[in-house]
Amino acid sequence: MLADSKLDPRLRVYAIWFNMYPGDARHRWPGTLLTDTRVRHYWDETRAIGQLYLQMLPTMWPKRSPDTVLPDADALWDAYVLYGRGAQWNDQHPEIVGWGSPILQTNEVLLRQLEQIER
Repeated sequence: MLADSKLDPRLRVYAIWFNMYPGDARHRWPGTLLTDTRVRHYWDETRAIGQLYLQMLPTMWPKRSPDTVLPDADALWDAYVLYGRGAQWNDQHPEIVGWGSPILQTNEVLLRQLEQIER
């Protein structure tokens, strides 16, 4: 998706990985996924970011992709969360442009949202 795109080279993607299924582990994480140079990978052993996003769902819900599936775990995972240009996390999280889950089911909306940010 990213490698074939004409999206801005300044785009930043933060891929946050954590255990969700038995057998998931950092040492089993496939390094061949998301190899675009704009992607930064992080491992979240405690699922803290996924749990934070799950707590934020009530405020995020109106910006969801139409095909989003309601999470049924203790963390939001297999999801994208998109922020606009210049967004920074400070005391308050920045407003999101959109989000969706699972990614493969909502990736077309993600691409459209990315293209809108580019304009």
